[in-house]
Amino acid sequence: MKVVLFAVAILATAVIAFVLGKRYARLVQRRGRIHVDKFKLKRRHADIELEVFGSREVVEAVREYAKSHRVSTDEALRQAKTYLREIVPKFNLLAYYRFGAPIARAIMHFLYRPVVERRTLHAFNETAPRGASVVYVINHRSNADYVLVAHMLFKFISLSYAVGEWARVWPLNHLFKWFGAYFIRRRYREPLYHAVLSKFVQTITMNGVTQGIFLEGGLTRDGAFQKPKLGMLDYLVTAKRDPEFDAPLFFIPTAINFDRVLEDRNLTEELAGKEDRSTKLEKLGTTLDFLFKNTFRSFFKRFKRYGYAIVAFGKPIDVDAAIAADPGLLAPTFEERKPHLEALADKVMEEISRAVPVTPVTLVARIFSSHEGPIPEEVIAAEIDRYRERWSDRLWLLREKSGAEIWELAKRLLTLRHLVEPVPGGWRWTPTERLLRDYYASSLLTFDEVRRRGWPERKSRRAPAGTG
Repeated sequence: MKVVLFAVAILATAVIAFVLGKRYARLVQRRGRIHVDKFKLKRRHADIELEVFGSREVVEAVREYAKSHRVSTDEALRQAKTYLREIVPKFNLLAYYRFGAPIARAIMHFLYRPVVERRTLHAFNETAPRGASVVYVINHRSNADYVLVAHMLFKFISLSYAVGEWARVWPLNHLFKWFGAYFIRRRYREPLYHAVLSKFVQTITMNGVTQGIFLEGGLTRDGAFQKPKLGMLDYLVTAKRDPEFDAPLFFIPTAINFDRVLEDRNLTEELAGKEDRSTKLEKLGTTLDFLFKNTFRSFFKRFKRYGYAIVAFGKPIDVDAAIAADPGLLAPTFEERKPHLEALADKVMEEISRAVPVTPVTLVARIFSSHEGPIPEEVIAAEIDRYRERWSDRLWLLREKSGAEIWELAKRLLTLRHLVEPVPGGWRWTPTERLLRDYYASSLLTFDEVRRRGWPERKSRRAPAGTG
């Protein structure tokens, strides 16, 4: 019942924001001096249909679908239009800035101490060519990533996210579309769908819509970087085949790290293949129940925030320069492009890796993962100070400046969750919680370290006990 009431309340508020009208929305935009991509404000679905279905690739995909499924061309075209309606957002300026922005701000400041390092971004904005298309490429740690990055960029630009199937449930599907998100089906192999999605992504890229994508495709289950997926990257890069797309295209590597990922237990259970892991509805109910309970606790000043949530930006990657240096990125077939795309994906992930910020919990988890037995407090503080010297090239955006201060914050956050405990001789990580220890420690591995180690396979929930 809580889930239903909460969803109805969100949708009702969004409907009110939606119907207030274009005039007030424009007033909001002018007062806030907000940059919004003009193409995003197109309300006529036919405009986008014309660009997507006018492409040779989609026409051929429609014909091939009709042939392989033994249906008429009209039926195949209707299926293509169904796919496009599912993908295309219905951006609403007022809903985004009068509803989405305050909610995102409230959530992030309620749960975390949000921090953003914008120097790289400011430097890019000052030197970027006029009319450049920009795509923020983000490491994926939590479903809160959408809220965190959007919150950090609200004052500068509205971001269109590529959102997975998890958000295609009422009322989230309407909300995300009103906020400019477009839906993608992961692991869906239908060629017609991918032809439509590819052309849509290329169309909005060519029209300067600022996007946010997760190159890893889904949430990390072990805390470390995942192997990058090439689909979205291929769509974006091959937009440069069109001679009319002469505007510069840049990827902005965007790195996120948390002291607490809300889904950490579910994610590590999925990696381990536990039989009793939660369903999507149970996960949503747990999250909403968590918000209700902690909102109530906050009234009595009993709720403590979950530490840092940090966003940082790496060195922007000029896609035009990358293509000039490696023309194979635009080779005729995907198989020919694949090794070149893999090299570009690795380059983007390496830049994200360099920008990943250190947080107290992740650093302390790393220290505990490399020690056997109890660790005295002074040793923990000294280890943190050693990491500060050794990792001087990494981003340290913490208010706490000494090893002792960082350990005190981490200790408070971890004891609240019963993840560390005092024992004779110092402190130890709770033995039953080692999955979470390794999960948070792995977030500080570089992409190169993870690539050399290899990516773990998620265990099937149906696998017999003792099998890999």
